[in-house]
Amino acid sequence: MNRPICIIGTGYVGMACMIGLAELGWTVHGYDISTDRIERLRHGQPPYREQGLQEALRHHVAHGRMHFFDSVAEAVRDTEIAIVAVGTPSHEDGSADVRALECVLAELSTIRFASWPTIVVRSTVPPGTCDRLAPLVERWGDLVYAPEFLREGSAVHDFLKPDRIIVGSRRPLIAVPYVRLFEALQKPVVFTSLCNAELVKGCSNAFLAMKITYANEVANLCDALGTHYDDVLRGMGYDPRIGSDFLRPGIGFGGPCFEKDVKSMRHTAIQLETSRELFSATLRVNERQPMRVIEALCAEIGSIEGAAIGVWGLAFKAGTDDIRHSLAVRIIEELAERGAVMTVYDPAVYVAPLPPGSRLVRSAVEATDADALVVLTDWPEFYGIDPFSFAHMLRRRVVIDGCNVLDARRIASAGLTYRGIGRPGTPSAAQLSYASAL
Repeated sequence: MNRPICIIGTGYVGMACMIGLAELGWTVHGYDISTDRIERLRHGQPPYREQGLQEALRHHVAHGRMHFFDSVAEAVRDTEIAIVAVGTPSHEDGSADVRALECVLAELSTIRFASWPTIVVRSTVPPGTCDRLAPLVERWGDLVYAPEFLREGSAVHDFLKPDRIIVGSRRPLIAVPYVRLFEALQKPVVFTSLCNAELVKGCSNAFLAMKITYANEVANLCDALGTHYDDVLRGMGYDPRIGSDFLRPGIGFGGPCFEKDVKSMRHTAIQLETSRELFSATLRVNERQPMRVIEALCAEIGSIEGAAIGVWGLAFKAGTDDIRHSLAVRIIEELAERGAVMTVYDPAVYVAPLPPGSRLVRSAVEATDADALVVLTDWPEFYGIDPFSFAHMLRRRVVIDGCNVLDARRIASAGLTYRGIGRPGTPSAAQLSYASAL
């Protein structure tokens, strides 16, 4: 097959697909409803931050492997495979809004393809969605569901180094043209039904979210007992039945995927009148977890009314500039409601809707001109900042580390009070001596 592949939607998933397929030697066409985004992409400007993304984009555009269109009809011209990667946000009741996907399929149905097309849905959808849509598509093409397992900040890397390739279809042969795109990767392929493939995606994200929530529950227990989460969770993670991935406490899971997908799975279970206790409990604990930071701050400085709070981190995770559904934003909004004013620094976020009186600053140290400091995103660079460079600026000498990214001993050595999640308070002199001996 030498025909180009069309990607509809140039967000995180769509861009990772485009660059990943170009890396594998395919020619790709990109379409997005935003003409401004298409114009920027033509000039090598990616829509989001990821290490190496801009360089890869410009390289493949310059070498003719990537082309961008503001007309879907032109984008799919001469293609046999069209990959749909549009957003499916949550409704108020937790159900997924699949209208964008339905609109794309309706528009594709009006286009005369060069040959019988394979339409590959990569958007996250509730189980049963593609079975409902398949009869409409089968009048003019084949429908495949191929869920993505990409992490923001490393989406292209994850695309090129998948653990497995999941493809759902009504007949296995329908999925073969899509699977052939990845032959060079030599990864295991699971052929299954449309509904099973949707469940693999939704249940995988729900499980990872539940694992994060479990780690937070353990860390909260450690806080109550005055013990350290690290030894506990590290000891658990060595068990191959459990594993250490995602077993790290903090302010909870945020971003555009986990919460949305857990809500969607819970809504599906409610509609089917089946068990949803774990989905519900995961969401309840995650809703509560950001308050741990505020409670720790109140315990150290008393009333927040009128306090100036320095904030490190605004993106929902390190490696991205995405603040959608960021728990850092929720915490800042709660602090503002209690009368605090924030100075905020994030190495990737330059514009953000902050509460009145709060502002973004250009350096981490500048943000510490405050009464206390809270850390809300796990940027590795925060670990490398010398606490002596800002200790004199923190008037109440308090650091609340919501991501456990800082070195508690170094913070304490600068004369600051440290509080983490599931970590004991500022180490005593005896603890410091013991840690140094180790």
